[in-house]
Amino acid sequence: MAHLREAGLSATALAPRLGVSRQHVCNVIHRRRRNSRIERAIARAIGRPVAEVFPKKD
Repeated sequence: MAHLREAGLSATALAPRLGVSRQHVCNVIHRRRRNSRIERAIARAIGRPVAEVFPKKD
């Protein structure tokens, strides 16, 4: 979430752009839920690669 704030964004602001709830975005950020479309959008919003923002768990 800190990276979103640094980019001047929040889960609340990003959620309507993605057509999902703020809670859904938060769940993806905190890795309680996987959604590749939302992961890509978050990574794009903060200007980082998806693999850096959401590394695969072993």
